[in-house]
Amino acid sequence: MREIVAFFLLIQWSTSDNSSLGIVKHTVHKEWFENHKSNPSPLHELSAELSESQTSIIIRWSINIDSSIRSLVGTWIILSEESDSRYRCQYQPPFTSERINLTGQEQLWFSFTVPNVSACPSTSYYIFAYNMPTPTDGANEEYAKKTQIDEVQWNADIYSVLHGDKIVVTFNTSLVADRHTILLTNSTYLPLRTVGGKGECKVEKCEVKLDYMEYMGPCEDLTIWIKPHFKDCQDKSEWKDQKVNCTNRSALDIGVGCMMALLFVLLCCCIMCQTFRWIRGMRRAASVRVLLVYPAVDSVFQRSVMLLAESLQSRGGIHVVIDMWERGSLAEQGPLRWLNTQADLSERVLLISPPQCTHTAIFLPWPSTSLPVLPMTHTAGTSSGSSTWGMMRRVCRLSSEAAGCSFCRET
Repeated sequence: MREIVAFFLLIQWSTSDNSSLGIVKHTVHKEWFENHKSNPSPLHELSAELSESQTSIIIRWSINIDSSIRSLVGTWIILSEESDSRYRCQYQPPFTSERINLTGQEQLWFSFTVPNVSACPSTSYYIFAYNMPTPTDGANEEYAKKTQIDEVQWNADIYSVLHGDKIVVTFNTSLVADRHTILLTNSTYLPLRTVGGKGECKVEKCEVKLDYMEYMGPCEDLTIWIKPHFKDCQDKSEWKDQKVNCTNRSALDIGVGCMMALLFVLLCCCIMCQTFRWIRGMRRAASVRVLLVYPAVDSVFQRSVMLLAESLQSRGGIHVVIDMWERGSLAEQGPLRWLNTQADLSERVLLISPPQCTHTAIFLPWPSTSLPVLPMTHTAGTSSGSSTWGMMRRVCRLSSEAAGCSFCRET
């Protein structure tokens, strides 16, 4: 199989020079006018594509090996564009030769490259092909095969950016273009700069620098237009456009922008700190714990204490806890220690006693050297959480419930 394919490579076409090309374009093959006893089967899987350089067309087809293969003398190919080009393809050695052994073969593939094709944008190419000789009724639609090449596309991928007083333009060149025209316009679409010729654009990626002047207007209004030109094509190419990227700014603009951003961040941080402090203060205010301590006098006095607790609780931000002092605990711990123990149970301590006291001088029954002056009332202090103790000296008429107590507490 490999040896046969090597011998069946296409080696000749009838348009090898200008003189023969002119003759072939206006004539048909001689087999068209001859009668033949048999004709080969149609070719199959005709396809065509542009080469990577877009300067030639590669045509491929296959031929089935059947009983009619011995009558195949060649393949006729027509390339249809602005003007038709015709090619007569012959096989060497010919299929009519007895030297070719096709035993066990079912299909053979062939390819032919059409050189020097004028690949123009937005142009489609049609290829017609059929084996010779044709049937007596000619190369009808069932016998002749047709395929099409997609339109030539150009991905310009334009990128332009302002650097100082230069506009740097980069784009993908068209490999088959003879030159490119670069046009700079503003919002009025009036040409400001025009650059022509291939210049440095012989490579796939081209870079061009244009001068930027103040009279051109704001950078945001500038647009780059690029158009390729083809030597053998009519004016079918289209303009490609892209806005100029104006991200490049002076050092002063960058510095001012950074400073403004920094100030904004600092302002946000200050606002967040103040908000956090306010929320924390609200939480502290909402969680103030007040302890009400009162003696067990009678139900009327106890009801008065309950009303006071409800009044404090209803103001909001205060959590009231009620406790009753015990004469045994007070005698066991001592007044000062007992009072400190009560203060540890909450943030504020409110001592309540029955109103049986008159405002006169007080004489403590214990020596002043053994016990310091006892603070009588715990009141709220500053916002930082400190507290002050108010001291009241009174002569008390103690009830039977406070007989063991040698001092009087009152708010």
